[in-house]
Amino acid sequence: MKKLLFFFFSLLLFNACKDKDKVPKGILPKEKMQEVMWSMITAGEFLNGYILSKDSVDRVAESSRVYGQVFQIHHVSREEFDKSYFYYRQHPDLMQVILDSLAKKQNYSIGTSQRREDSMRGRLLKDSTIK
Repeated sequence: MKKLLFFFFSLLLFNACKDKDKVPKGILPKEKMQEVMWSMITAGEFLNGYILSKDSVDRVAESSRVYGQVFQIHHVSREEFDKSYFYYRQHPDLMQVILDSLAKKQNYSIGTSQRREDSMRGRLLKDSTIK
């Protein structure tokens, strides 16, 4: 009886220590999913800002074309992305890690571009006062 109890406890402990971030086969790894989602967000901003604002544009066709390019760049099919996205939505702890990293990347990107703009503005003001 003690051996059976020890075996059961060992099995339980082993399962508890398993890698929680491991995803099933056919699901994009967390890092790859982050990259693809970042590209999707960037592509969406491009579409909304420059392409879809034109009246003569077929919105569905252009969106499909641009997002298709994102999948090609990352060597991922739409089906793989959709399956992975569904998996991560069903596992909020893993999805939260991805979303947190995207938010951090966005904040870094905003801060970098703001510093660049401030730097350019400072140079323009300095150049205009020299003359």
